[in-house]
Amino acid sequence: MKRFVHLIPYDGIGGVEIAARSIDTGTHGSLEFERHYLVSRPGVERQPGEVHGELRSLSDPVAYWHALRRLLRDPPDLVVASLWRSAIVLILLKLLRPDVRTALFLHSPDKGHAVDSLINFGAMYLADSIWADSAATLNSRVPLRLHGKGAVISFLIRHRPLPEIGVPSPSFVFWGRLHRHKGLGRALEIFAAIRGTAADAHFTIIGPDGGVEADLRAQIARLELEDSVSIVGPQRQEEISAAAREASFYLQTSVDEGMALSVVEAMQSGLVPIVTPVGEIARYCRDGENAVVVRDNETAIRAVLALLAAPDHYRAMARKAIEHWQGRPLYKDDLLAAASAVLGRDEAGPGDT
Repeated sequence: MKRFVHLIPYDGIGGVEIAARSIDTGTHGSLEFERHYLVSRPGVERQPGEVHGELRSLSDPVAYWHALRRLLRDPPDLVVASLWRSAIVLILLKLLRPDVRTALFLHSPDKGHAVDSLINFGAMYLADSIWADSAATLNSRVPLRLHGKGAVISFLIRHRPLPEIGVPSPSFVFWGRLHRHKGLGRALEIFAAIRGTAADAHFTIIGPDGGVEADLRAQIARLELEDSVSIVGPQRQEEISAAAREASFYLQTSVDEGMALSVVEAMQSGLVPIVTPVGEIARYCRDGENAVVVRDNETAIRAVLALLAAPDHYRAMARKAIEHWQGRPLYKDDLLAAASAVLGRDEAGPGDT
C-alpha cells in the first residue's frame, strides 16, 4: 500500500479545494489517500483522513514548519502540492528527503506575483512530476524542457444527471470567487445592456469576496441595477444548483483562467455560458455552438438577445453544452492514475476507484 498526501493551503471553497474534496480519503486500490492543510479555518469540520494545521494564518512561518515536520516524521510515498504556499513545503521536503516522490499541481495559467512565480519555478525543477488543471496551464507555466514530466488532470468533478431545458429567460448567474481575474465588471456592463431590452432580466452573483465586491456594488449602483443584480455571498453546493436551475445563462467574462471549473459545472447544468476565450475555456466553449464567446461586448449582447428570441436555437446550444462533458474522465480517476504513474505503477489506474 502506497500513501499519497495532497497538501493544500486551507480548506476553502475555491475550485482547488472543491476538487480535492471530491476524492474520499482512505483506500483506493493500492493507494491510501489523505488531505493535509497548512492551516485550520474556524468552523471547518475535519473529515477522517484529513490533517489540518494548528494555526490559522498563512503568514505565520510556523505553519509551514509544522506541515514539514509532520511529513518528515511520517513520510508518505507521494506528496502533491497545490498552490504556491504548499510548494514551499514541497521544496523543503524534497531537499531534506529526496526519496519522497513529489508532484507540483498548477491550477492557473497566470504566473501570479513574483514570489508565487519564483517558488513554483523552483518546485517544478525539484518535483518528480508536474500536474496541471488544463493544457492551457501546462503550456503557459511549464518550461518546454520540463514538459516531459507534465500531465493534465481532468477537472470534471462529477457526471451529472441530464437536466431539463426549458424556454430561455433573461436570467443570469455566476458562482466563484469575486476576484479581478473573473472580469465581473465587464459582465455587469453586458448585463446592463441586455436589461435595457429585457426589463425583467436578473443576474445572481454567488461567491466570497476576493477583493472586488465593493467595486462591484458601486458599479451596480452607478448602472442603476440594484433591483436586477443580487450579490449573495458564498453558498452551499445545493444552493448553487438551485440557482442554476432558475437561470438560463452563465455569465463570466474572465481575464485569466485555467480550467474554469464553474463554467464546466454550468454547462453540465444545461446553462449556455457567456464567456471570454481565456485559458482552457477557449478549447471547450465554441461560439454559436455551445456558448456565446465574448470577443466584443456588442456582438455578445446581440447574440444573447437573439437566443432569447429563438428558444429552439437556445435549447440546441444548451444540449451541446451538456453533451460536451458526457463520458469525459473524472478528476478523481485522473488524479489517482497520475499518482500511480509517479509511484512507478505500469497500469493506467490505481485499481478500484
